Amino acid sequence: MKKSVIILIGIIYIASIVFVGFFGMKLTAYDPIVYITDIECTNEGAVTNADGSKTIFIKYIQGGSVLENSTIITYKVMPDNSTLKGSDAVRMIYDKDTKVATVDGLTVTFLKKGVLTIQLKSLDGSEVIEVVKLIAY
Repeated sequence: MKKSVIILIGIIYIASIVFVGFFGMKLTAYDPIVYITDIECTNEGAVTNADGSKTIFIKYIQGGSVLENSTIITYKVMPDNSTLKGSDAVRMIYDKDTKVATVDGLTVTFLKKGVLTIQLKSLDGSEVIEVVKLIAY
C-alpha cells in the first residue's frame, strides 16, 4: 500500500507539471501605469531658459481685444504612451490673485503689461513640473 501511494503522488506531481506546461501559467500585467517623465511647453516662439523653464513673450495692446491679448498654453506630455493624457495629465498652478492676467483653462488673457508664472504639474504622482513664464510687454 505504501508503494502505491508514493507512485500515485509521483504520477499526480508529473501530471501537474505537464498540465501547467500545457496550459501555461505566465504572469501578465494588465493596464500597467506609465508615468509621465517630462512635460514640454510647445508654444511657438517659446524661449528655453538655462534652467530648462520656458518664457513666452506677448505683445500687449492697450485697448486691444481679448484675442489680441490672449495666448493658449500648449504642451506635450512624454512619453506618448503615458497612462494620463491631455488635460487629465496636467494641472496649471499659478497665482490666482494676480491682477496681471486671467486664466481660463489653458487660455491666458493679459489685462495689462506684466509677468505671470505658470507651473504645469503632472497629476499621475510623478511630480514632473514645467515652468512657463509669460511676459506681456
